[in-house]
Amino acid sequence: MPSKAEWTWLVFMAGDNNLEGAGADDLQEMQQVGSSERLNILVQFDTENGGTTRYRVEHQGLTAIQHMPGVDCGDPAVLEEFLTWGMQRYPAARYLVDVWNHGGGWENLPPDFDYDSLRSPKPAVANKLKRLQRALFRTTIKKVYSLSTERRSASKRAIAIDTGSHDYLDNQELHSAVADALPAGEKIAILGCDACLMNMIEICYQMRDTADFMVGSEETEPGAGWPYAKILSSLVREPGLNGRSLASTIVKAYGTWYNENGDEVHDRSATQSALDLGHLANVVDALNELAKSLQTQMRTMKGPIALAKTAAQKFYYPEYVDLGDFATQLSRHLPSRSKAKRAAEDLKRRLSARTNSSFVIANATWGNGVRRASGVSIYFPEQTGYSPDYDDLDMSKEGSWAAMLKTFYAALL
Repeated sequence: MPSKAEWTWLVFMAGDNNLEGAGADDLQEMQQVGSSERLNILVQFDTENGGTTRYRVEHQGLTAIQHMPGVDCGDPAVLEEFLTWGMQRYPAARYLVDVWNHGGGWENLPPDFDYDSLRSPKPAVANKLKRLQRALFRTTIKKVYSLSTERRSASKRAIAIDTGSHDYLDNQELHSAVADALPAGEKIAILGCDACLMNMIEICYQMRDTADFMVGSEETEPGAGWPYAKILSSLVREPGLNGRSLASTIVKAYGTWYNENGDEVHDRSATQSALDLGHLANVVDALNELAKSLQTQMRTMKGPIALAKTAAQKFYYPEYVDLGDFATQLSRHLPSRSKAKRAAEDLKRRLSARTNSSFVIANATWGNGVRRASGVSIYFPEQTGYSPDYDDLDMSKEGSWAAMLKTFYAALL
């Protein structure tokens, strides 16, 4: 068994879908750097036809540690077992869990979801779509939005989609898998989501007791995903980086890579942010205070809320609204001495990446379409699109945002 390293980086690569080629590309990037005595890079790569293999990534090579029949990446027990195996076999002072796949924010998939729509295309087609592969999940939401209003209200999304098993991880399952893999009371240093649309306040709240930091994107990710060679090179040079520093390094490397290499025609835009879950409670407290102040004066507040929602930065799913920009827009429309205005400005301060106690510790954007992204989004659908599953999330049960949304919708009738 190897001696204890500084970091073990665990990549749960759910490639049984049309991202398998992108997964192979990312493995190549990782091999440009490879593991060291102080860094273990471990990948569980599930593929459509080649089964599942666990690798230790080496410099210019892969060590295949275990080969298995294809696994169900949508089964939380599969993720839990991989994490437990990796942490026990390759112990480290700190762990980064990298959930690699399509992503879609807090929501789940509908019962009648067409998993075959996410299968790999023929090789000739796949080559033409290489830059778009990670963003192909966008075609799914186009189909969802073409459905009737009744069916759309039940439409859902997820992460770690497995076309072979017709399964996925919802956020509650993601939480249980990570939490159950950890000794009681312990956390991983970083939860990374190399996937689309995952940096939402609701997901942060769901995962709050499992990780110190979270790194991911508010927007859909371009096909290239994370620039692994650039990120891992920094970690090899400084393996003693703490969680905060590595989380910020990932965001900086991501932003630099897309500003230098982003394809304006195909990629269009990119976001990445690092969030300090240790300061999440402060943000949620401010959000709850804002929601309550809006709710208690809804007759006069519904107009400013509607204006702010319309003006705020949105992402590929328009019900995902940037939280910081929504607070900014809201404060512009609220009466100057109102309690709600003070609450909106307080929320902005607690989110800001400019203070030592901020929730957003690093934020990178590329492309004019996301220039007002502040690092974390929130669910704010139209009334007809509100998903009843939202009520099952921890933040909805324990906070005030969901109740404010329902009061707002009622006031519009």
